[in-house]
Amino acid sequence: MSRMNAQSVAISLDLINRHYQEPNRNRFESKYFWEELYKLFPAAGFRSIEIPYEPVWQFGGRSGVPMNRYCINTKYGSAASYREFLAGCGVEQVTGVTFDPNLFMRNDNIHFYFGATGHFAGEALDHAVDLGADYLAISPSPFYGRITQYHPDLENEKEAFTDRTVDLLSGLASKAEERGIKLVLRNEYWSLFGAERLDPLLARLPASVLLDLDTANLFVAGISATDFLEAYSGRIGCVHLTDTSFKDTTGIWKTPNPEFPQDHATQVFRDPGTGSVDLVGFAQALDRHGYQGPVVSSARQTRDPFRALLRTRALLNQIVN
Repeated sequence: MSRMNAQSVAISLDLINRHYQEPNRNRFESKYFWEELYKLFPAAGFRSIEIPYEPVWQFGGRSGVPMNRYCINTKYGSAASYREFLAGCGVEQVTGVTFDPNLFMRNDNIHFYFGATGHFAGEALDHAVDLGADYLAISPSPFYGRITQYHPDLENEKEAFTDRTVDLLSGLASKAEERGIKLVLRNEYWSLFGAERLDPLLARLPASVLLDLDTANLFVAGISATDFLEAYSGRIGCVHLTDTSFKDTTGIWKTPNPEFPQDHATQVFRDPGTGSVDLVGFAQALDRHGYQGPVVSSARQTRDPFRALLRTRALLNQIVN
């Protein structure tokens, strides 16, 4: 039995698919939907949440979706007021904020990508600080295949792309240290810096930059989460308990939309506890290593968020006190 504290495990808001899910997805853009959802988290045993930072909701003015500063300030006045509202619902903490730069890889202007990513990553960091979060977890690149759609010469330009990524992340890391928050790199199998490709990037970044251990992303890449934990035990900034039964043996990570493999009749991610990742065994490994950092359960791509919420709790009941 794991010694992981049940109260310390957060639930990621990525279980609500804002972009594709259900014919009536417009209700996911409504304030009433989210305010009911917040009350369901503690009912399912979760008292902390993780929030994906998504600038797209700012551009559309859809302020019912709590995914950026503009939306929260519009509906609640300030991050402090939003935190007070969450506390009234039984949600005691925003554990972390995540940031994905895919939105800004949209043309062949590489200066636009780095400019927009740097600006909005800074916004996400400030927002994480305002919310009292422990970390900002950033994807170090868009999908590899999305980059090559607009920059087919990526392999020839990889060194220059990496140099600019190092500059962006180093600046963000310095700002994070000043603000007293952890900057964490997400290890996603589809990234230019995914799986074993992350090491050369990490070696060039300040020691303050930590790593996200995402169990499903490692499984897809054929990497043992326990081995990853042992290799980077001193540099893990957060852990995501995610599940899958998919392994990438045909270079899916290089395609434009690797979350939905074009030649597989399957989705990549599964609700925690319903895939092939040994999450129970991994939780025991966390205990053996004395890991005390943030742990987040994630049911991204779920087709039924409310069932996923209970499935996740059923799994955690097996592995937490």
